[in-house]
Amino acid sequence: MTGGPAVVGGVPVLVDGRAVSHPTASGRGIGRWVTTLVRSLIVVGQRPVVMADGHRGVEQWHDLIDGVDVRPLDRALVRGVLEESGDVAPWFVATQLMLHPVSLDAIPVTVSEAGLPVAAVMYDVIPQRYPSRYLVDAAAARQSELRSALAHTVDVMLAISEFAAVTARHELALGSMPIIDIGSAVDPVFTPDDSHARARPGETVVVGGPDERKNIPRMLRAWAALDDEVRSGRRLVVVGGGDRVTRDRWNHEVVHLGISDSVQLVGSTPESELIALLRTAELSVFPSTEEGFGLPVVEAAACGCPVICSRGSSLDQVIGDPSAQFDPYDVVAMAGAITAALTDADHRGHLQTVARAVATTWTVEALGHRVADALRDHRPESTRQPIRPPRRRIAVGAETLDRARELAAHRAEPVSSLLVGGTGLADLERSSDLDEALRPVGMVGRDIGADEFDLIVLDDVAPASTMTGRRREVEAQR
Repeated sequence: MTGGPAVVGGVPVLVDGRAVSHPTASGRGIGRWVTTLVRSLIVVGQRPVVMADGHRGVEQWHDLIDGVDVRPLDRALVRGVLEESGDVAPWFVATQLMLHPVSLDAIPVTVSEAGLPVAAVMYDVIPQRYPSRYLVDAAAARQSELRSALAHTVDVMLAISEFAAVTARHELALGSMPIIDIGSAVDPVFTPDDSHARARPGETVVVGGPDERKNIPRMLRAWAALDDEVRSGRRLVVVGGGDRVTRDRWNHEVVHLGISDSVQLVGSTPESELIALLRTAELSVFPSTEEGFGLPVVEAAACGCPVICSRGSSLDQVIGDPSAQFDPYDVVAMAGAITAALTDADHRGHLQTVARAVATTWTVEALGHRVADALRDHRPESTRQPIRPPRRRIAVGAETLDRARELAAHRAEPVSSLLVGGTGLADLERSSDLDEALRPVGMVGRDIGADEFDLIVLDDVAPASTMTGRRREVEAQR
């Protein structure tokens, strides 16, 4: 690690922050990870500019990080960042490349048009490693193909662990592409609270989910395998679980194992409640069979909670001590590790030392330095002058082609495209000799990226049902 903040060319770093508005990522680790990434760059003196999903996304970001430079995704955003950057193109950090469901514009059109260098965050390639489990559905398989193809177009990959870097290079056949292990960091809200004394005996916390690799059924069997004396007076708290079907399946397992009196399945839990739980817990166990990083391990450690986790994948790097790990496929070994952590005073003391080391290793400041260093050291060798997009790109749309042309003729600014719906769709089949760029209005927000136009004006035509919040706001300006 360098001795001070690495300067990324003295220009802003454009970060895709739309994950906090994503229908699945916003409530998961990826949404939190992107927030931590932005915070880490701010801490080390960088100038991140966050690209948000419309004005609603801007408000979400202001709630997450006070004073953050966040702007709605549109052509003006990239144009403004280019003007601030001078003659050096700023980096664009793509945070949605490995997100599911895959974003149609993980690298927005306007970023590509401007020729910005692209650094993509690599979380994991677990679906590609286990296609028979994750890619059986044709749509999921196609999304994987799209991700792989897009991954080959970026300038550098920022992997959240060494394991993620190695497996990504292999599964995506990335050849000699630079793949940098930047690690991860725990959100600063995860801290110990000395005013809360830990119960002895007390609660053992497991953060899991419906995915098979989270290994919750084996964890329940390991808890059942503890001696009655060890389990007496203690409780296993399972956080997460997703859908009702998963929770019902786990509850059935709990009843079958006869441990209902010592297990609590709490489902999804607000971050504040999870922090309070970890601050008072006797132990945290993370039994996952494979992780791109394993953030729950660091979050527990940062709250001052002794933690043990699985052996293998990225977790060896995250926790850094084999004595705090166990074989996730061996229920007996897992039960033994839990018993030692709960009853062996010397071992518990060692685990507390390990937790402190984990918490001080994966910090926001350390992540910020690693990201800044990676962007500074891996700028493409061929210097590309940034291309400033045209000042305005406008589309107008209506039910008929004639009406769309009429609206375009009355615009004070040139119109670059016509969007048609209703009876106007038939004109698309006869449009080969037309000068205008014609598209169905139904493509808006679905196949047309949110950043393709500065303004869309629609007249007497319903917008696509998938239109983003930002697109709706732009329409309202007609």
